[in-house]
Amino acid sequence: MRRLATILLFTTACGASTQEVQQKLDAQLQGWNAQLDRAQAEITRQNQVIAGLESKVQEMGGDLAQVREELGQRATQLASTKTKLAATTVEVEQLRKLRARAEAEKAQFKALTEKFQAMIDAGQLSVVRRDGRMMLKLPDEILFPSGSPNLKKGGTEALREVARVLLEVGGNREYLVAGHTDNVPLRRGARFKNNWYLSTARANAVVQLMIDEGVPSEQLAAAGYGEHDPIASNETPEGRQQNRRLEIILMPDLTALQL
Repeated sequence: MRRLATILLFTTACGASTQEVQQKLDAQLQGWNAQLDRAQAEITRQNQVIAGLESKVQEMGGDLAQVREELGQRATQLASTKTKLAATTVEVEQLRKLRARAEAEKAQFKALTEKFQAMIDAGQLSVVRRDGRMMLKLPDEILFPSGSPNLKKGGTEALREVARVLLEVGGNREYLVAGHTDNVPLRRGARFKNNWYLSTARANAVVQLMIDEGVPSEQLAAAGYGEHDPIASNETPEGRQQNRRLEIILMPDLTALQL
């Protein structure tokens, strides 16, 4: 039976809709359930084999030498079957844990989407999954003036609402605030040396606002990616607009990866 990977990755296409993400999570859950059913069926079959072998050993009679020879063969087969049974039992437990985590991820994504539905409908943010991580994605047009790390009034209000919802969600979840730009160089004489400096300054500005709104500082980190983590082509205006964004990434609980 195929061995399981011990780390579950959820990866969806960038910018996928909430419905598409829910469908992918449903499909993944169905896959885990099917694997679990197969593993449990295998345990039942192996138990039946063990019972048959044990019954055969008890029923054997006649020539002592023949009995001993067949007994040895049956004992070897029985030991092998029991080893497979133990391995399958471990696999079933792993499948149960993976299924439970998939169900928890699906529920968390749904709950987060519902809490931010008003902002989603207003086009202020989207809840997405990328590279196996859940995140809030906000276009920089509503947050910052071009080339500046200073928040607009509308951006400040949007981020205050984000902080309020994250505080309502509660828990010890950690967040990585990531700034991103397109690949257009800053104009000569600009305040920042390059897009990397600008994206980092913007991430820091958002972290500071979230701290001011009550999000614990130990749960926050800032990172600037500049143009080096695009989600669309920089060859078109539409692609560059998608790449100019701010992400608030919900960092995974690494203890949940222990199977």
